[in-house]
Amino acid sequence: MRVIVAEREEEKRLSYRLRFNTMCEDLGWLPAKDYAAQEEWDEYDVQQSMPFLATDASGSVIGTSRLILPGEIPFPVEKHFDLYPRELIEAIHGKMEFCVEVSRFVVPQNPFFKKHEITLTLCKAMIKRSIAMGVTHMFVSADHRFFRLLKIIGFHLTEIGEPKFYLGSKTIPGILPLWNLSSILKNEKPHLYEYLMTSEKLYEEVASV
Repeated sequence: MRVIVAEREEEKRLSYRLRFNTMCEDLGWLPAKDYAAQEEWDEYDVQQSMPFLATDASGSVIGTSRLILPGEIPFPVEKHFDLYPRELIEAIHGKMEFCVEVSRFVVPQNPFFKKHEITLTLCKAMIKRSIAMGVTHMFVSADHRFFRLLKIIGFHLTEIGEPKFYLGSKTIPGILPLWNLSSILKNEKPHLYEYLMTSEKLYEEVASV
């Protein structure tokens, strides 16, 4: 498996198709009739999105996600959720100098990979790219089960607003500070730290989650 940033148009369309297949057809979170080309994309994909693709050995897409970058359109978590005051969030989690938002995280079930393997590989790629870009904080608005999974794995996600029913499920707005992630994980979750910083396998530790 490998993860790439989808830079070419044909790569981006692979991401849009997987999103359509999962979000529109499999889960029914969005109406399929609104996407005649069977590709799910929105205004963020036009100008503020960095898509990621996970592919298997044959080149087939097995997962996708995106980072929404700062720009003219507010982050989805700001548009759709009642967040705590920015001053309070920064007092707890540090000054939010460069934020991105994780969005459209789609990993269909795949019998050829270990449980959570694709999810972890996508997370690793997005976090490493974000740290390299100088991102200080990641916003997340995640299904409550996925939010819980990420916390069990060891990511220090914190709720920053009231959960609500959004895109088909109870969704939690959260934040993951990156500016101090390395030092926290090194002390508190050394296995996760080693996985994010090297190629060490982490899957066995979360296979039962």
